[in-house]
Amino acid sequence: MTTSFLRVLGATSTGVVAVGAVAAAVLLSGPWAEAVTGAGGTLTEDVRTVDVEPGPVQLVCAPPARLPEGADVGDSQFTAAPVATATSLAAGVLGEGVRDVGWGVLGGPLGAVEPGRDAAVHAGDPGPSGSVLQAQPVARSPFRVAGATASVTTAGDLRGLAAAPCVEPSISQWIVGGGTEVGTTAVLTLQNPGAHSAVVALRVFGPTGPVALGSQGQLVLGPGQSTQVRLEAVAPEQRRIAVHVTSTGSRVAATLQVQRLDGLVPQGVDLLAPGAAPATSVALSGLMSNGEPVDDPNAPVLRLLAPGDTAGTARVSIYGVDGIARLRGAESVDLQPGVVTDLPLGGLPAGGYGIVVDADVPVVAAAGFTRVGPVPEDAIVRGNPVDLAWVAGQPLPEPGATAQAALPAGAQGVVALTAVPEVRGEAAPEGDVTALVRVYGADGAVLGEKEVQAEAGRLTRLAVGGIAPQGTPALVSVEADDGSRIAWGVELTAEDGSDESARLVSALAPTRSVSAPGAVRVRQLDATGG
Repeated sequence: MTTSFLRVLGATSTGVVAVGAVAAAVLLSGPWAEAVTGAGGTLTEDVRTVDVEPGPVQLVCAPPARLPEGADVGDSQFTAAPVATATSLAAGVLGEGVRDVGWGVLGGPLGAVEPGRDAAVHAGDPGPSGSVLQAQPVARSPFRVAGATASVTTAGDLRGLAAAPCVEPSISQWIVGGGTEVGTTAVLTLQNPGAHSAVVALRVFGPTGPVALGSQGQLVLGPGQSTQVRLEAVAPEQRRIAVHVTSTGSRVAATLQVQRLDGLVPQGVDLLAPGAAPATSVALSGLMSNGEPVDDPNAPVLRLLAPGDTAGTARVSIYGVDGIARLRGAESVDLQPGVVTDLPLGGLPAGGYGIVVDADVPVVAAAGFTRVGPVPEDAIVRGNPVDLAWVAGQPLPEPGATAQAALPAGAQGVVALTAVPEVRGEAAPEGDVTALVRVYGADGAVLGEKEVQAEAGRLTRLAVGGIAPQGTPALVSVEADDGSRIAWGVELTAEDGSDESARLVSALAPTRSVSAPGAVRVRQLDATGG
């Protein structure tokens, strides 16, 4: 959400150069550096700092999970949608001085969200095409915003818990997870909250490399509009996929609904949000294992893609509540450029895990896991229903970073915190980390908080209900102490109504806090060089 710009004002021989304060180190190079800083490469005395008002920030929330068009044939005995889907949204802005918070459906007017004591929170229905949360940052202050959509379906083809965080529109987004084989669907939703049309380009990567999309890889999306692309139609028969969405003209938001069927038996649904851009270190938190054996097709999996032109190797560190989890064959992965690779994680003991991937080439990553349910007593077709979930890879957090996540109604949350050691690999991690976990209610007031102290290289799991036993949780934040590097996510579960053990699953990645810019550096100069 930082803005970098270099602007020359004036059409005659004299202009003004304004350099965004956050991006000055990037922009002050080459011929501009000498013009603005002088030959010595440092800011000259006649450069002035000018206060500016940060622009409003938007988060775009995904529409509810729904059956792809044509999936329900309407047969009363074999209907694909025997029960309704319940969808909820939670979104808000934390902190003092919250200003001009608004919420509305995509393409419609924004209504004001009144701030509570500690946060401005909106909870309700996300709307059929998704929704938008907008807020005005306060200059030079931390900007802390989050939102999420969750859909719960207890029976039928959509049986499962599908949840995704609301995302900031961008010109480049990476979504990892899902596939387009027979029995699977992958529906990409594109939303344009801006006032200008966007030209959107798609790239799909599969197990053999980039998939040729031809003319189907580009489309135009008007302002305030939303559209869906069936990836199984444009990139069929891909066992595993990763998607890159880019846009020009306007920033867009992208989410991917993935769904699987084994004949007539549901095998899970989830909403996937974009993860980290290609990087050499990626963190994942919120993965759950049921103790599946190595050869179990429902075992967790780590998915990786090196989208560049160079092959490389990724080193994988897995952290559980007891420390480093040693999994034979999972210590490293060879990566071919443009090829989507899965690393099976069967053999992990039951429990929660965090993963850190360190590679010698930039990668994008996600982890998938499942929860197998019992066969319903009234099932016409025998077979265990399964729910699936994907954890998006996130940038490795900086020491002392803060982040927050929204908690939609209808699901129970567990905060999974990975104390990431500075040195990863074979060496035993050393040191302790400290963080403050705080839960906010739907009324914007703090419901409870807990200080966490953990050893480096371990996962800590905290039930939201244990931190805030009273009230309706809507947001959770994690504030790491200076020097503490904590990667975290939210494990979500919901009941399907048939059995206490039949839990539906999903996971949410947090939204990082940023510092809103409040000034630019300006110097007047002779644009003609005279």
